[in-house]
Amino acid sequence: MIIREKSFEIRPVTPADLETLLELYRQCEDFLALGPVATASMEMVLKDIQISRDEGGLYCSLHLPDGKMIGVVDYIPNNYHGDPHSAYLSLLMIAAPFRGQGLGKAVLEAVEAEIQKDAGITTIFLGAQANNPRAVQFWQNNGYRIIAGPKLLPDQTVCYDFQKDLPRKK
Repeated sequence: MIIREKSFEIRPVTPADLETLLELYRQCEDFLALGPVATASMEMVLKDIQISRDEGGLYCSLHLPDGKMIGVVDYIPNNYHGDPHSAYLSLLMIAAPFRGQGLGKAVLEAVEAEIQKDAGITTIFLGAQANNPRAVQFWQNNGYRIIAGPKLLPDQTVCYDFQKDLPRKK
């Protein structure tokens, strides 16, 4: 699965991407600092990829048209928690220099469109850390509503659960 838009491309991460991915994580340590581990490592990158695989996710990198990796998006396209009608957005992380330019919204719309190619998907869920008010606002501005939280997770982060109901396909 590759999503190509005019201003970016989303594609699955390959082993050849790992060093570049680690550098991207390092560029996002302001985001990582909100969670339990503030410093990027190859172990963290590999763990995130493995968790995505284990949960049926698609762990993808975000690239500019020139090929530069500037972000990560990870999502479970269907069957989230055994519900064939539900998807889950696990991660949307964009390097600091590329934030605040509408790219996150465009990537979200592209991923939502990809998820909605499965006409059976009626709901997208996600979680956002309560100590990240910009993220909470971003998700709310894009049609997601808080359905639970704040709740303490096993990694000691405090998160809100969000949900977006998709329009029914006819």
